[in-house]
Amino acid sequence: MSVAGFVSRLEKWARFESAWKSFLPDTVSMFHMTDFVTGREGWESWKGPEHRKLRAKLLENLVGCIKLNTNQGFASSVRMSDYREVNRQFKLREYVGSPYVFLGMSELGRLKMWAARAKIDHSKILCLFEDGDHGQGDLIKRARSEGFNAVPKSKKHLRAFDACDLTAWRARVQIDDAWERQVHLNDPEGPANIMRSISHLEAVVRNKEVGMFSAGALHKICESLDIPKRSVLDPNSK
Repeated sequence: MSVAGFVSRLEKWARFESAWKSFLPDTVSMFHMTDFVTGREGWESWKGPEHRKLRAKLLENLVGCIKLNTNQGFASSVRMSDYREVNRQFKLREYVGSPYVFLGMSELGRLKMWAARAKIDHSKILCLFEDGDHGQGDLIKRARSEGFNAVPKSKKHLRAFDACDLTAWRARVQIDDAWERQVHLNDPEGPANIMRSISHLEAVVRNKEVGMFSAGALHKICESLDIPKRSVLDPNSK
């Protein structure tokens, strides 16, 4: 699972919305990376090798739009198998929430650090989350308890969510590819290689704000937060 987000000022978001829409064909009202790569939901005429350059140019324009109109981006990923493995040993879900909640809160934590560096009160930043994701109620509740102005919002009328969709999709696909090639097992520098394999995301997610939570990282989080271990018969360990 991967989660991505961007922060910018209102006037730049307004400019983003206008520019982003201008790049989309008339057959598409919102950008879903999965639909784009599979040629569905309005992208049917873009399929085939003869349209490869057209597709590449569109992505180049969209990435350029993100770079020009956002101040900072964030992306984090966790392998579900790693999360389940650590959750079988520790009460991870009870303390940090589902993978979606965990990643969402980790991104808010990095947003808070970014805001501190920029001398911005993080409570003054409107944090919009695409409405409808499973576990969103828990995420919003946790975020607000940490002082964030967190609000669910429909994607239908907000193209800023398209940028998050594109970035999260690319982060997930590249990490999956790194795991398929077993770079984390076949090379002592595996973790570093995985990060290098997704480093081109820094074209839009700048200052190395791209993260990957491995099983080892989750273990360290459990230990640092004193999250208790499960008993052998704990029914919530799946």
